[in-house]
Amino acid sequence: MSAPPPDVALKEWAVVCDLLLEGEQVVLVRKGGIHEPRRGFAIEYDAFLLYPNVEHQRAAQLRPDLRPRLERAPRAPRELGEVTLPGYCQVTDVLQIPDAAGAAALRPLTCWTPDFFDQRLSYKPERPLFAVVVRAHRFRSAAAVPYHRLYAGCRSWVPLREAVPRDVLDGAAPALDGAAFAARRAAVRAALGA
Repeated sequence: MSAPPPDVALKEWAVVCDLLLEGEQVVLVRKGGIHEPRRGFAIEYDAFLLYPNVEHQRAAQLRPDLRPRLERAPRAPRELGEVTLPGYCQVTDVLQIPDAAGAAALRPLTCWTPDFFDQRLSYKPERPLFAVVVRAHRFRSAAAVPYHRLYAGCRSWVPLREAVPRDVLDGAAPALDGAAFAARRAAVRAALGA
């Protein structure tokens, strides 16, 4: 698997970024933001930086045991004037979540509530909902790049105006060892009948 481009990030809930980088979760659920192309979300890169986003996190859509993490979330990058990038992910699988039964099977392997999945399935129902299995890698020290107004809005992919240094990328460590990741990946695939 390859390291990510040093200037392409995926916006994701800050809580989810933490869970990925702690090895507690290996799957993202994506349909696409308001500013996505008409076709919806697409995996444009097989590896990407994590851009922790706090603007769309909702306590009601997060498992109750994880809700205290919302209080520890950083301020929004636009308020801080910089984006803190704690690591990156490599995509191993992109699986469609076909319906509510598929979402129910996947839910125990994620941080989200039934309300989260119901909302995602009902939003633009003509667009598919995807489970994206990723192997997360944490930087030794988080990278920071200046915030730019072009990063704002409900979009998945953010082309950064400043690249993360290659030595930061090269120094990242996997959140899970190979065997642990393989077991988590297999559980997601089995939940979705893949």
